[in-house]
Amino acid sequence: MSQYHHLDYRDRDRFDAYGRRVLTIRMIADRIKFLPPDSATAIASGGSGWTTTHVLIMDVFHAITGTPHPARPKAEKPVDPEQAKRVAEFNRRVAERQRAIDAGEID
Repeated sequence: MSQYHHLDYRDRDRFDAYGRRVLTIRMIADRIKFLPPDSATAIASGGSGWTTTHVLIMDVFHAITGTPHPARPKAEKPVDPEQAKRVAEFNRRVAERQRAIDAGEID
């Protein structure tokens, strides 16, 4: 947070003249939520780390060479609707069986 927002986590234990915390949990959460995609926290929480500039440069590479840039992230596979139905049905059956076990209907 100090790199992007110039905040010090030690401010969590400091209070202003009115007795309010200088840095609250909500302030921390809001700042983490809007960190740039190339920040260590965003990457650690599942982000790709690619900024708009990176993607645009890869597009220029693709336009010049005719092949996608080797480091370009692969698109996620679309979810098959039939498989999603089967998974939902399986989960429904498991939940139904667990309810029956909890109710004592099944040993």
